[in-house]
Amino acid sequence: MADNNKIIAAVLASGSGSNAENILRHVQTHGGRVEIPLVICNKPEAPIIARAESLSVPCRVIERTGTKKEQETAIIAALDEYHVEWIFLAGFMAILSPDFVAAYDGRIINIHPSLLPQFPGKDGYGDAFRANVPVSGVTLHYVDAGLDTGPIIAQKTFPRLEADTLETFRARGMQLEYELYREFIDILVQRAAA
Repeated sequence: MADNNKIIAAVLASGSGSNAENILRHVQTHGGRVEIPLVICNKPEAPIIARAESLSVPCRVIERTGTKKEQETAIIAALDEYHVEWIFLAGFMAILSPDFVAAYDGRIINIHPSLLPQFPGKDGYGDAFRANVPVSGVTLHYVDAGLDTGPIIAQKTFPRLEADTLETFRARGMQLEYELYREFIDILVQRAAA
């Protein structure tokens, strides 16, 4: 019999996986009735694969070898296999189609490395750093059919320091990314327990 109070999520990631690992570790230690039984990666050499396996979470590699629709159909099949309801994007470097987003409407979460609507796209930290903004930040938001245009859940800010390099600037932002995702998961935990 299915547990209706359990929230099952998957992480989609493409790169090093530090954010994905943060999410997995937090769920494993503080997840309550939130469970992440699957990571999906679209890059076969990505370090996230080893990170997920080190935490005993299966990582399914689903490359785009044909059309985008074929890849997304394979992703949805894997999500269905694990009864996934929520999707956490953690450095997933692919734009999801409107059909895919509609299938999980209001249940796809993304972390973006800028204070949206400023600096959408793939290089938020670099764009903000080059623009010499005095304050930058990160945004947790729902995914819609646009590019980083979905409703904002929460934002955290950090100042640009005079001594900052792009690397130190990015590292401070990453810490806030981890915090925002943990806080959101805690809200889901409370919701599942209610």
